[in-house]
Amino acid sequence: MLKKLHKAEMNSTPLSTPLCTPQRGVNVCVITLGCAKNQVDAEGMAASLLREGFSFVSDPEEAEVIILNTCAFIQEAVQESFATVRQLARFKRRGVCKFLVVAGCLVQRFESALIEKLPDVDLFVGLPAMVRIGPILTRYLSGGGSGKCLHSAPRHREAKTRDSPRGERLVPGLWAYVKIAEGCSNHCSYCTLPQIRGPMRSRRPKEILEEVAHLADMGVLELNLVAQDVAAYGRDRGAGTSLPLARLLRRIHRIDAVRWIRLLYCHPAHVDGELIRVIGDLEKICPYLDLPIQHVSKPVLKAMKRPYGREELLGVVERLRQARPDIALRTTVMVGFPGEKEEDFENLLHFLQEVRFHHVGAFCYSPEPGTAAYAMTPSVPQKEGRSRYRAVLKLQSRISREIQRRYVGTLQEVLIEGARDETGRFLQARTRYQAPEVDGIVWIQKPGSSPTGLTQVRITDAHTYDLVGRIASKPART
Repeated sequence: MLKKLHKAEMNSTPLSTPLCTPQRGVNVCVITLGCAKNQVDAEGMAASLLREGFSFVSDPEEAEVIILNTCAFIQEAVQESFATVRQLARFKRRGVCKFLVVAGCLVQRFESALIEKLPDVDLFVGLPAMVRIGPILTRYLSGGGSGKCLHSAPRHREAKTRDSPRGERLVPGLWAYVKIAEGCSNHCSYCTLPQIRGPMRSRRPKEILEEVAHLADMGVLELNLVAQDVAAYGRDRGAGTSLPLARLLRRIHRIDAVRWIRLLYCHPAHVDGELIRVIGDLEKICPYLDLPIQHVSKPVLKAMKRPYGREELLGVVERLRQARPDIALRTTVMVGFPGEKEEDFENLLHFLQEVRFHHVGAFCYSPEPGTAAYAMTPSVPQKEGRSRYRAVLKLQSRISREIQRRYVGTLQEVLIEGARDETGRFLQARTRYQAPEVDGIVWIQKPGSSPTGLTQVRITDAHTYDLVGRIASKPART
């Protein structure tokens, strides 16, 4: 359940607090739940903490301060956040951890109501305050750390763009997430994100390019661009098309050390001709797009406030495949939405069969207080929703197996990520058609010497989600 950020070997300066002596700083463990955007937020917090002289440990048993970066997108994520807080509170009762901090989406969504619900938590830090968590924590500890403290901000004040500084990477590797925008202005009827993170605010290109250059200097080869809606980048600044995103991609493409660029979370309504052209033109952009459709039935999409239909989706898919014939498309679908009839669900299954996405994430509708869909009727029985969810997974498993088999015998460039198992017999890698953490991997039997970076692999076998390969005799790309 716990996602630990690795230890950063940094010199630390002491804090004026009863927790430490003048010879050492306070040990902090940062744990992150949720999506890729949260991981970027965690590294922003790390930058602030490092500037204040805090030291990092990866084991919460060794930490004097534990910080949990939470998710609250749906009820399942809320419950996981609450359960993780209770789990971490045990370290505080054992006497090693002195202070427990909860940050992120959970705080922004529920604010002061958490003080009573989470009595073991000492400090609550909302989204706008996370980039200042170092000074906030320093002041709190310097005051003796007595009493509960909440640092948040009204949601309507989140519209201002905050270009969070990127700290030293606490999760080392050859790939990284880069957040190019914050918030969302789509206002889908089921979604809490605009309430939690505010409206869409695009980061300035200069800030993004500086971050990308910094990551490239650190050896990062693959950049995964993330936002609540990557394809809407720049539209909040008056652009009615994806031209600002296309320009940004062309500038990133010119950075020599960057080898792969991947686009995640692109709302289908914002994938226009300009974006498709740049995906087709730029070699470094991976032939991959995350295109969350949610549904295809006209009445369901209308209730969801998703401004497209089945034919529009087919058109986007066709143009993408014309621009990049080998493109791997990922999507997300929701079943059990209020009013979803059996014929609506059958239409969704037929669409998935027709389009044949490489990767599909499915989830059941979650009624979230404060959203427009919360009061919608009629509701789909939970049992029926779960049955539809299983049917989607069953269909997609068959499609994925068939697609995966096409790679057997081909030579693929892969990014080696390291050892896959404790025995060290296998390496873990990914092709350009597999995004980190959400798609499958390539298993490679470890050769005599372990290659790193981008390497040529011959695919020898395929499973539903993972591939198997061996290092090819062809020299690795440099």
